[in-house]
Amino acid sequence: MIDMSGLLTKQGQLFLLLALGLLFKRKKILDDGFRQGLTELIIKLVLPCSIIRSFRMDFNGQVLRQTWENLAVSTALQLGCWLLALVLYRRQEPSKRTVLQYATLCSNAAFLGSPVVDGIFGSQGLMLSSIYLTPQRIAMWTVGLGFFTKNSSQKLWKKVLGNPCIDAVFIGLALMLTQWQLPQVLGSTIQSVGGCNTALSMFLIGMICADVNWRDFLDRDSLYFSAVRLVLIPGLVLLGCRLAGTAELVTGVSVVLAAMPAGGTTAILAAKYGGNARFAAGCVTVSTLLSLLAIPAWCLVLQMA
Repeated sequence: MIDMSGLLTKQGQLFLLLALGLLFKRKKILDDGFRQGLTELIIKLVLPCSIIRSFRMDFNGQVLRQTWENLAVSTALQLGCWLLALVLYRRQEPSKRTVLQYATLCSNAAFLGSPVVDGIFGSQGLMLSSIYLTPQRIAMWTVGLGFFTKNSSQKLWKKVLGNPCIDAVFIGLALMLTQWQLPQVLGSTIQSVGGCNTALSMFLIGMICADVNWRDFLDRDSLYFSAVRLVLIPGLVLLGCRLAGTAELVTGVSVVLAAMPAGGTTAILAAKYGGNARFAAGCVTVSTLLSLLAIPAWCLVLQMA
């Protein structure tokens, strides 16, 4: 039985964190200088720690054999999202296009998706979600980051490879594959700092939203993106899994995680690299709001299918 109350609680937590950031900015308790500093703190410290933290899981040959279908679905999904990102937004102005491309590739499957999957499918589903998220984590800090930095092509690889989050992906992969345990004091520090990611990221998005005209949240492009992110992508995943005869658990986990809204890093990277941060914040907020309806709907579809 799907725990709808737990799902709504997690979604509500996102909006409360966002609302706090918006309130502090609107009341002028915090200014743009703080927002800039918080952006740098998240990109250079909190996010890298969160990435390393997310790769800390048991991983061996048996787990790999049990989850190869899940990994294959996730890899295919990232390739499909990349193609959709290149095709669907060609007519958009460049400042919006980069935001839409990144948000299509990178969802909020880590923070919102994993607890939802845990509540629906239990510990086995949660383990599958950890494997499922690996291709997305790699894609978001390689191809995804490239969407924001492609205008300076000569320095693209330097920017990508020099990004702390990219370094964190390589470190996390190495720790997962070798199962090497960090010294306790270092591991605990990374765990503690990485645990701040959701609260600080959503607070920052709230600060960005404080400068957005509320009518922008009804922007046609934001609504179009939300339909792609919340309807088209999980629908294609469900169809692909059914055609391939994928196991029910793998199908359920994959569809639920594919139905997640835009990730908070969309707005953070837009602010960091001079993108359209207001539009990005709108996409994150609108898609997260609409996910209150979309995610339970997909859960019902899975129960009936």
